[in-house]
Amino acid sequence: MKRLIVLGGLAALALPALAHDMWLVPPVERGAPNEPVESVVAVGMDFPNSSSSIDPARMTTVAAGPGGARAEVALERDRANDRTLATFTPTAAGTWTLGATTKPRVLELEAAKFNDYLLHDGMPHVLADRMDRGDLDRDAVEQYSKYVKSIVQVGDAPDEPALPLGHTLEIVPIGDPLSAKVGGTLAARVLYEGKPLQRANLCWDHPGNGGDFSGQTWTDADGRAVVPVAKAGPMTLRLVHMTRPQTDEYEWESFWASFTFHVSGD
Repeated sequence: MKRLIVLGGLAALALPALAHDMWLVPPVERGAPNEPVESVVAVGMDFPNSSSSIDPARMTTVAAGPGGARAEVALERDRANDRTLATFTPTAAGTWTLGATTKPRVLELEAAKFNDYLLHDGMPHVLADRMDRGDLDRDAVEQYSKYVKSIVQVGDAPDEPALPLGHTLEIVPIGDPLSAKVGGTLAARVLYEGKPLQRANLCWDHPGNGGDFSGQTWTDADGRAVVPVAKAGPMTLRLVHMTRPQTDEYEWESFWASFTFHVSGD
């Protein structure tokens, strides 16, 4: 009961969000073979709106298509519109997976801000652990990196997205997300270092929620979770996985992941 009261009190502080999600937002229209496809790399907490652009030098990208096809991804920073553009030219019809990762960065946080970040970004279990150790007043040094994906339909023949891209933290859809219908569900698996991640706090979001999420659930022993599909248009799945390596440079390390796709209104 004491733990619940403390966590509730921390929630009431309503400190400003410190962290920012990152999404690859694909175009609504289908692509065509040998024609450029442009996606938006968005950073913020109001999906899918971007509040800042990310430096392309911080990112590594890949575009994976059917049959093991690969395409080079060009990145362009669009500061005027607070976004970065990712463009690739698919060489074949089918479902293409676009992925991007960021280089790790180290961040120092005051204790109260770190606690708020854990509570509001889907890591209440880490916060509870911190409380049990008596560390709620302990400042934090954290290294973080981000791993984002989206899928794009090229041509008229849908197929299942490419196999996992090998990201350190990765959300892998089960089946074809582009076939998901409003009122239905979507299954996905969370992998950390290539293995299923149990009790990951998987959140999902649609536009219009501001800094909140549409909902959240926990993955099972196979890293699997099922989420509802409530609206047509862009939808994202996201999570943060926190570890505590306690190195000389940082105590905590977090890994951010998102997977974005469009839900058909048909």
